[in-house]
Amino acid sequence: MIKTRKNAAPSKESMVEMTIQYILDGGEWSLRKLAAHCGTTTKVFYTRFDGEYGLVDEIVKFIGERKAKQYQELEQTIAAFYRFEIDFFYSNQILIQFLESKGRGANPFMLYIRDAYMSLFNGDVNKMIFAGTVMLGAQSMLARDIKVEHEVIIEYLTKGVE
Repeated sequence: MIKTRKNAAPSKESMVEMTIQYILDGGEWSLRKLAAHCGTTTKVFYTRFDGEYGLVDEIVKFIGERKAKQYQELEQTIAAFYRFEIDFFYSNQILIQFLESKGRGANPFMLYIRDAYMSLFNGDVNKMIFAGTVMLGAQSMLARDIKVEHEVIIEYLTKGVE
C-alpha cells in the first residue's frame, strides 16, 4: 500500500507556475504571501528554491525553456523573429518588469534561447548582437509607450543582417 501525505505541498514546477500567475495578477511580492497563495509555508520556498533569489532563477528558467521551445517552432525569418519577440514582450510585460526589478536585466532568457537564436543567424555572432540590440531598443520604446513603426524596424533588421 502506498502512503500519501495529506496536505502535501505542490510540486516545484507548479509552485513556479502559481508564482508567475500571482505576479501577473498583480500580487505583492513576498514569500509569505506567495506561500499562502500556493497553500504552503515559506519554509517550503526556502527548502525548494533557496529563498527568493532561487525562486526568481527558477522563474527565468521556466519561461526561458518555454520560450526556447517556441523559438524552435518559429519560421526562420527576421520578420517572424521580430513579431514573436514583440508578442512575447506584450504578453509578458509585467513579468519582464518584475524580473528587471529583481536585477535580472532586460533579457534574462538569453541563456535558454541562445542556440535557437544562433541558428536563425547561421551562427554569426555579429548579426545576433545587431538584431538583439535593435530588439532591446524597440522593446524599451514600447515600454515607455513610444510609437514604433514595426514594418520599418523589420526592414532595418533585414537589411542590417544581410
